[in-house]
Amino acid sequence: MTDSIRTNFDLTKMTARARMEVDATIGRDLNPQGEVKRMYDKGSSQLSPMADTKTFWTVRTERVNGEFVPKSIEAKLNVPNAVTGQNVLHGTSVFAAAVSAFHLQRIWMATSGVPRVELERLSLQDLTILDVTLSFPQICHTEIDARDLVHTIGELGTALYGKQCTIFRSSNDTVYIRRSDYELTIYNKTDLTHCTFKSGTPVSSVLKASPTIVRIEVKLKSAYLKKNGLTSIESWRNAYSAGLYEKLFNELVRGTCRLDVEKLRQKSPRPEVFAKLTGVEAHILRGYLRGLDPRRAHAIIDSARPPQRFYELRKALLRKALIDIDIPWAILSTLRSSDLGSRLVYQGDFDPAPKGSDWAFSRSSWDALRETMEDLYEKALDSDAPNSAASA
Repeated sequence: MTDSIRTNFDLTKMTARARMEVDATIGRDLNPQGEVKRMYDKGSSQLSPMADTKTFWTVRTERVNGEFVPKSIEAKLNVPNAVTGQNVLHGTSVFAAAVSAFHLQRIWMATSGVPRVELERLSLQDLTILDVTLSFPQICHTEIDARDLVHTIGELGTALYGKQCTIFRSSNDTVYIRRSDYELTIYNKTDLTHCTFKSGTPVSSVLKASPTIVRIEVKLKSAYLKKNGLTSIESWRNAYSAGLYEKLFNELVRGTCRLDVEKLRQKSPRPEVFAKLTGVEAHILRGYLRGLDPRRAHAIIDSARPPQRFYELRKALLRKALIDIDIPWAILSTLRSSDLGSRLVYQGDFDPAPKGSDWAFSRSSWDALRETMEDLYEKALDSDAPNSAASA
């Protein structure tokens, strides 16, 4: 399911008195004289009730009669870790991730002493998704195939986006591609020596499968979610049946790699291609094929607006010759994007666990995991029953 999610949980349906039970951390900035110059809402780590892992959230407050009264919780959760204790193998559902965030925060508030009558005022509609990272696993035959897929995407990303694509090289490559309202991270996990697993997890199977899986993580930023009407939990409820995940994969993964547009030419154009070009376009293209920088051509630098002139010529050559002169020919001619189109495809929701199990955050385990969170919520309320009765 979803790798991580950041949410805002609006608490204002509860009374101010009940909200005071929510533990808020207030930070203080001091001046050189030791006087408080600023007070602010400070984030804190909270241990998940489902696993021995930490979540991070910030209780946002408002001033009421001089008191800091909690009004919302901004939570940042790696959901598979928070719910099952591992994020090596998991599925994609944003809906399940947001519902998990809702349950985990209610459990925490119940443990803090907020009474049932107040918590029951809150619903899924009070939680807003601020950003979310989708995970699209690509199952490969071998670890070598997985490494090659990451390498090929890295080559293409560097060619298409330059400095907006970076590759971190360690025991395995990690590719980062940054766009204005979303980001891609592509890698495969090979070193899992730092991972711990809860009892009942088939560790040997997990360790064997992980190196052959390429993880494509797509972080949807707030701007993207707002623009596409995807900030509410309800907008994700029927995402599978509506084909939303496949649409996002095609748009943001294949689209970023430009796999569904007309293929770029990777061999020198034939004479009939040059016949379609103007004299200036043909001159620019011939120089480009010899390794010259088209931006330094006289037809561009001597124009009134060189950047605009370059863009016009680039657009014309892309349309007429299927060559992007913004990518050096030495790189473009060696790219392996042609086979990437058949390799990089939406593979559906990854569901590694058998039905009813609780070691992986996936479709087959979701009912069992949700029931456990609901049970923990009831136990937290029962343990605080005397306080709840008094508040009521």
